[in-house]
Amino acid sequence: MTFYSVQIPNDEFHKKLGGGIPKGTFGVIVGESGSGKSIVCQRMVYGLLMNNVSVTYLSTQFTTVDFVKQMSSIGYSVEKYIISGVMKFFPVYPLISLPKKRRDYVNKLISAKHVFESDVVFIDSLSSLVKFDLNRESAIDLVAFLKRFTAAGNSVIATILPGEIDDESLLEIEASSTFLAECSLRKFGTDVKNTMTIKKYNLAPAQYQKQIAFRVEPKIGLVVEIAAVA
Repeated sequence: MTFYSVQIPNDEFHKKLGGGIPKGTFGVIVGESGSGKSIVCQRMVYGLLMNNVSVTYLSTQFTTVDFVKQMSSIGYSVEKYIISGVMKFFPVYPLISLPKKRRDYVNKLISAKHVFESDVVFIDSLSSLVKFDLNRESAIDLVAFLKRFTAAGNSVIATILPGEIDDESLLEIEASSTFLAECSLRKFGTDVKNTMTIKKYNLAPAQYQKQIAFRVEPKIGLVVEIAAVA
């Protein structure tokens, strides 16, 4: 199989993605706070785990306990995967609570070999992690490292909050990505829905939907809004 399946029962999300995540993907999901970047990543994570794919999740938002609670609240229980070692979770939040410790995270990320031992690595969010020391030169170094990792068939999905990094660095990262999507909030009639617009998708396993509207339901998780994009 040339891609990592994210299929789970009673869910259409994997079909909208063309079946799954191509091996060797360098994915970037851009969006403002609250637009749905993290929930998309969390849905991907759960689908990958359900299909026996090893995952690492690097989070600048959650502690381990908070992440486990978050995933459980949307029906994506991951405790057994963390305990078994199929999933590795690294909380960055405790490490960056002091401003003086928030420097040199580009080099720290590149040298963190233990983070890049899984089939698929999620960095949520990359911009929050490296915003204090990222420039065009270091962005090139970071992209080169991530591309070497994906060249072996592994995949990386990183989220970015616009405005946290400079435009040149963002352009470098987006240009180097093989999967590029933007999450946003859009109005459909009287409702406001989360929407993911796929702008670039190299080596898609099958036909995919360029715009995916979704909502989040407690104990159910990400639910695709089929009518919203009809």
